[in-house]
Amino acid sequence: MTHPKVVSDPRLRQRYGIKDANRNWIWPAIISILLVATWFIWGGINAANPNVRSELISFKVLDDKTVAITYTISVKDIGIDHSCSVIARDLEKNVIGEITDQIAANSLMPGKNQRSIEISTRLPAVNAGISSCQ
Repeated sequence: MTHPKVVSDPRLRQRYGIKDANRNWIWPAIISILLVATWFIWGGINAANPNVRSELISFKVLDDKTVAITYTISVKDIGIDHSCSVIARDLEKNVIGEITDQIAANSLMPGKNQRSIEISTRLPAVNAGISSCQ
């Protein structure tokens, strides 16, 4: 423990190498924390609200060469054409059928739009899904 007289006398503080607390780091740290927090909030808002969102509702194997798939698509901009790539897979999860569903701008409505499409396959399929939507 440092003697109180040493702490209060500047000559003794210099003699014993006791330095004043350096607080020059506080403002850069606060600014950095604010910038990082703002970036996280912006990133979270933009990632949580994508331009195109799709969700698989169901699929049904109709026969050995056909799979029917039903899905919904929600888009921010209903004034442009969109497309979704839907695929069918076999037991080893190999892609055995793929089709691009073109969605015209005049057929889209605000909110969720339900779509049903059939995929032709080269082998018997066991599942189907949405690969991507643009």
